[in-house]
Amino acid sequence: MGRRKVTHQLISDKSTRRVTFRKRKEGILKKINELTILCGLRACAIIYSDYKDGPEVWPNRKEVRTLLNRLKALPKDKQTKYMMDQKDLMTKMIQDAKKKLEKEQMHSRAMELGMIAAFSDIHDADYSEDLIKAADVVEKRIDVIRERIEALE
Repeated sequence: MGRRKVTHQLISDKSTRRVTFRKRKEGILKKINELTILCGLRACAIIYSDYKDGPEVWPNRKEVRTLLNRLKALPKDKQTKYMMDQKDLMTKMIQDAKKKLEKEQMHSRAMELGMIAAFSDIHDADYSEDLIKAADVVEKRIDVIRERIEALE
């Protein structure tokens, strides 16, 4: 049985919001626990809510302090290496989308060149730029295949 789609917005009913918070909090703490066990790493969680006066910490305050001190001991650039704000995330998503679009355009162009080569006489028109681009695509694919072969050996 599937679950209904959840709209991500503030739950208006306070008791439902509290129950949802409790269940989701338990779920995220369970996931963190599984991650630490399966991957052999150290992790902690600090959760502030309106339902308790102070923060809730997992697994315990001593472990949280140890991990936070370890983080503070790192140089600033390493502390923030993987941190993103909304602007950084959107910029990264746009860059990824542009790369994907470029790749699709190259693939589309290669297919188009294949169609031109198959159904028309290449000697009748000047396709030099197109052929250079096609050769570039072929070379890149050959490089990818060589890398795969090397990885398998």
